Amino acid sequence: MVISTGMYIATIVTTVIIVVSIPGCLLTIVTISTRPSLRNLVNVPLVSISCADLLFAICGPALWIYHYLHPQWEPPGALCWFEAYTTPALFAVSIGHMLCIALQRYFNVCTYSTCLKSTRVLIAMLSLTWLLPFAFLLPLSVLSETKVDPKTKRCGTAGSTYLWAKIIPAIFVYITPYVASFVCYALIQMHVRKSMNRVKAHAGHHSNRLAVQFSSGKGGGVRVNLNDAVPSTSTVQTTHASRNADDGGVWMGYDRSSSSDDEQNVEEQNKPDKTKVFILVAPASDQPRTDNNQHASQGSSSQSNAAERQITKMMMTLFAVFTACCLPMILMVLFYNKVPSEALMVASTLMALNGALNPIVYGLMNKNIRQGYKHIWNSILNYVT
Repeated sequence: MVISTGMYIATIVTTVIIVVSIPGCLLTIVTISTRPSLRNLVNVPLVSISCADLLFAICGPALWIYHYLHPQWEPPGALCWFEAYTTPALFAVSIGHMLCIALQRYFNVCTYSTCLKSTRVLIAMLSLTWLLPFAFLLPLSVLSETKVDPKTKRCGTAGSTYLWAKIIPAIFVYITPYVASFVCYALIQMHVRKSMNRVKAHAGHHSNRLAVQFSSGKGGGVRVNLNDAVPSTSTVQTTHASRNADDGGVWMGYDRSSSSDDEQNVEEQNKPDKTKVFILVAPASDQPRTDNNQHASQGSSSQSNAAERQITKMMMTLFAVFTACCLPMILMVLFYNKVPSEALMVASTLMALNGALNPIVYGLMNKNIRQGYKHIWNSILNYVT
């Protein structure tokens, strides 16, 4: 049988994807496992999905190449069953990892529960991510006859007459996890946007001064204005300042006159019934230490928030790459009978490409992982040379 040009192109592209995917996934696993700065809960799902991508590249695309080059080849029954079972199951595991990562980000960003952020919850989610796809797809693989599908040019169970065995996995391990992942990231975006709006609103109405206004004449009382600061239209002048050790405050007089009255006498300001303002500040002895503590706390909080934003951005990019590569295959599986074989081949190639792109996303968007890649790569080169 003559092999078409499209088959040769698919073979070359798939070979390149395998050559990139396997070393990339192995490099990610070794880097995160051996670098102390990367051994944390955030990176555990990345190791898990790298294992899934590695197994998928070995069990799926590696066999597709032989099917492409030998269209008439009928693999042994056990091998054909293994391919038909593991390829869709590992693809479903990748979708499950997208949901696991999205839930982890949602728990960290949008909730205050320490239980939901615990190691136990993460292990439970990852266990379900691996177990559910294989469990849901097992009945279809056991009950149906596995053979080479003329459309996809590989072993599969698409021709099965057990409709329920195809619908249930499609809903629970393909569609639901993907939609739930999308919803989680949408909720995270809404939460971040609301938080930013609250911070801006608070900053706009924030006041760092406490103005105490009183009259020193007969019957003069004291009035404390928490929100009414010195009007912006009036000119504030410092006539003299004295520090009181008892209350830790600084007295500062002001004049409500315009700038043309700058030469007004100090005694005129101190006459009875003249209004004065006290601007209270902290004592000088405590000020430096308090400021240092506040700056240190704010700096630590700012760094932590920046790290969380960067991690969330990387995970959302990972989901966007997954969507671009795998959503066509998800849609084509739902309308399998109406999709031409060429479109299925392109969708399969894009699905395999996702495993090759994931390590690239990690390296581009995470400085620590990028440095880990360089360290491992340099170690390998030094060992070889």
